[in-house]
Amino acid sequence: MSALPKCANNLRWRWQRLQQLSEMNHVAPLVRSPRMISSWETRRGSAVFARTTSVADPTACRPQVVSRRLVAVGSWRDFKLCSTSVVVVGDFFPLPKNTFRHGVLPPLVQSRRMNSRPRIRLDDCASLGELIHKAHEHLEALSIRDIAAFWTEVSKFLRGRKQTSIQNSSGPQLKEILLRTLLRIGEFPFRDLTQTTLALAKIISQVENSGGRIHKDSAHGLLHDRLIGNRAQHKQLIFEELVAASMPILHEFDERHLSNLIYAFGLAKYVRVFEDESTNFDEVAIEIIPRLETTKPRDLSNILWAYANAGAINHDLFVTAADVVIGTNLLKEFNSQDMSNMIWATFEPQAISNIVWAYATAGPFHSKLFKKVAHHIVQMDSLRPFKPQNLSNTVWAYATASESHPNLFEKVADHIDCLWSFEPQALSNTVWAFATVGEYYPTLFEGIADHIVRLDSLRAFNAQGLANIVWAYATAGEYNPKLFMKVADHIVELDSFRPFEPQQFSNIVWAYAAASESHPELFRKIANHMVQLDSLRAFNAQGLSNTAWAYTTAKVSSSVLFKKLSEVALNNRNEFNSQNIANFLWAAATNGHVEQHLFRGMASTAASLLNECNIQELANLAWAYAVADVSSPLLFNNDFINDCVRKEGKFTREELYQLHRWNLWQLECESGIQLPPSLRKKCYDAFISEDPTPSALQDDVILELSAIGLNPEEEVLTKSGYRIDALVEVNGNKVAIEVDGPFHFVDRCPTGSTILKHRQVAILEGFPVISVPYWEWDKLKKERGEKQHYLRSLLGLT
Repeated sequence: MSALPKCANNLRWRWQRLQQLSEMNHVAPLVRSPRMISSWETRRGSAVFARTTSVADPTACRPQVVSRRLVAVGSWRDFKLCSTSVVVVGDFFPLPKNTFRHGVLPPLVQSRRMNSRPRIRLDDCASLGELIHKAHEHLEALSIRDIAAFWTEVSKFLRGRKQTSIQNSSGPQLKEILLRTLLRIGEFPFRDLTQTTLALAKIISQVENSGGRIHKDSAHGLLHDRLIGNRAQHKQLIFEELVAASMPILHEFDERHLSNLIYAFGLAKYVRVFEDESTNFDEVAIEIIPRLETTKPRDLSNILWAYANAGAINHDLFVTAADVVIGTNLLKEFNSQDMSNMIWATFEPQAISNIVWAYATAGPFHSKLFKKVAHHIVQMDSLRPFKPQNLSNTVWAYATASESHPNLFEKVADHIDCLWSFEPQALSNTVWAFATVGEYYPTLFEGIADHIVRLDSLRAFNAQGLANIVWAYATAGEYNPKLFMKVADHIVELDSFRPFEPQQFSNIVWAYAAASESHPELFRKIANHMVQLDSLRAFNAQGLSNTAWAYTTAKVSSSVLFKKLSEVALNNRNEFNSQNIANFLWAAATNGHVEQHLFRGMASTAASLLNECNIQELANLAWAYAVADVSSPLLFNNDFINDCVRKEGKFTREELYQLHRWNLWQLECESGIQLPPSLRKKCYDAFISEDPTPSALQDDVILELSAIGLNPEEEVLTKSGYRIDALVEVNGNKVAIEVDGPFHFVDRCPTGSTILKHRQVAILEGFPVISVPYWEWDKLKKERGEKQHYLRSLLGLT
C-alpha cells in the first residue's frame, strides 16, 4: 500500500488507540455497531479529506450519515467511499475542496440536528459519587453537551467546591462514561470538544499534583487509575484521541477556544509528534497565524499566554504576533508615536500584561515590543486599570526577558499600596522581578514583608513562591528577620517536600546563608530530604555549588549531604564554570569535607578553567587544595604562578591571606613552586597584618596554664606567620596550645582553616598542636580544679 498522508495515518492511529483501550480493560469492550465513531474534514494542500470510521455494513446507516464519507471496513487496509447507493473500494479518496461547504450541510451536522436530546442536569449533585452515578444512569440519554458538562463538574469537585466521596460502583461506572466520551468525541463540535479537553486536563493535573500518596479507594485514586494509569498510559491514550478529534477541525475554532485548547494540552503535558515531526502545537499555530491581524486584542493575548503556559515555542507565531502588536505589518507609514497610540488604545491592561508575560515565558524575546509596552505604561496617568496579577506578570516578564526599564519599575513600585488584593504568587513574582533586575525600592520590600508576616498562614504560597521570596530579599539586601523566620518555620512544619524542586532548595538555603539568617532546623530538614532522594542529578552545577556554599556559610555540617553532593559534582564536573568549581571546592574545604578523590577528580576541570578565573576564584581554589592537601601539578604550575603575577595588583587582603597559606603548602610539599618574592612578601604582610584579639575563653585557658606552672607565651608569631594562642614547654619540648572557639568549628567539626593551621604549624614549625575545644572547656564551668586537671591530661602531665 502506498504511503498514506498524515491525516490518513492519524485516522488509523486513532482506531488502534481505541482498540488498545478495549484490550486493556480500561473501558468496556467496543461495541461493533453502525454508529459513527468520528468524523472530520482536514485541509491538506488543495484537497479536503472527509472521513468517518465505522465498523459495520455502511448500508445499515442512514443515507445522510454515510453520504460521501470515507468509511473503514474490516481492517485499515480496506477503505470505502460510500454514497447512498455506491461503495467504491480503494485508498483514501481526495474529495474536491469545499465539498460540504456549498449547498449541503455536512452529514454529521445533519445527524446532530436530528438527534437533539433534552439536557440532563448534573450540577446539582452533592458528591462526586452521586455525579458519576447520575451520569451513568442516564448514559444513553447524555447529549454531547452533557458529556462535556460532566467532566467539567468532576474538575470542580477536585477543586474543593463539593464532597469528593465516591461509591463502590463509581469505578466501573466511570469506565463506561469514559468509553462513551471517547466513542463520541469525533462528533463533538469545537466548543464542547474544548470544554471536555480542558476539563480532563484540569482533572489530570489536579490528581498528578495532589502530593503525597494517593489512596486507591479515594476519589484521586479512582481518577488516577482511570485517567492516568501506570506510567501515564491511560492519559496518553485519552489525549491521543482528543488530539485526533481536534486537529482536523481547527478551522472551526474561534480564537478563544484555540487558546483554551492549547492551554489544556500544556496542562496535561501532552505533545503529539506527527510523522513529519510537527506537533499538535505547530498545527494550531498554522491555523492561528493567518488570523492574527484580525484577532481581537484579548484573544491575541490569551493565545500567546496559552502557548507560553504550555511551554510550546513557535517562533513564527510569536514573531508574527509581535509585528502585529507593534504595528510593523499594519502601520508602516506611521511614526513611532502615532503607531504606539493607535495600537495601545485597543489593548486592555490584561492583554498588555499577558503579551509581555507570554514573550518572556516562551520567547523569542522581542526588544522593540517590550520597549513600546513599557513606554505606553509609563505614559499612563494611572495604573489603576491594572489588576495586581497584571502588574505582577508585567514586571516578572521584564525581569525574565532581561529587559531593563527603570522608569517602568519605578511607576509600578509607586503604584502598589494595597497589598491585600495581591495573591501569594503575585507577591512572590513581584519581589523576585524587582530583585532580578536590580531595582530596589526599600518601601515596597518592607511593605510586602510586613504584609506576609501578618498573614495567619503561608499555606497559600507554593514552593516556588516561598523560594522566590527569600531569594529576592537576600539578593536585594533587604533583610527582614521576621519574614525569614516565618518562611522557615512554615517550611519546617510541612509534612512533605515533594512539591519542591532541587533549584528551589538551593535558592532557599542560599538566601538564608546570604542574609545571615540562622535557622539550623531548616537546613537540617532540607539536608535530610536531599540525602534520602534516590539521586541529585536534577541539580545543575550552580545548584550544587550554591547548596554547598550555603551550608558552609551557615555553619551547618552534614557529611552525608556533602558526600552525596560531591558524587554528583564529580559526575557533572564538565558542566561547571570557574565560579561553580571554585565555590564548590571552597565550601567543601571550609566545611572540612576534604575527601581526596573529590579534589583529584576536579583538578583537570579546574585546570581547564584557570584562564577564566577571577582573583577570588583563583585564591579560593589555591586555598581549598591547600586544605585538602592534594597535590596537582596539572593545576598548580608555572601557568598558575604567571596568572597570579598578572593579577598581583588586584588581590584583596583576604585573597593575599589565602595565597600565603597556599605558598606555605608548597613548602610542606617541597614542590619547588613558589610565588615570586614581591608577591610572596605582599601575602606575608597581609597574613600578619591583623592584630591579635584574645577572647575571654583564651584568657581563661592562659590563666589556668599559668596556675599549673607552665608560664605560657601568648600570641606567639612564628616564622610562617601564624600566631599561636599559647606556647608552653612540656618535658623540654615546645607545645602549641590552640584555644578553638565556635568559629573554628562547623557543628563541632573543625573548619578547613583550623585543619590547615594545625597541620602547617606542626609541619613547618615543628610544634605539636594541642586543641582546647570551646564546648569541652565550657562543660567545666567555674571549677578551676577540674580545668587544671583537664589541661594536665591534654599535655600528658598526669
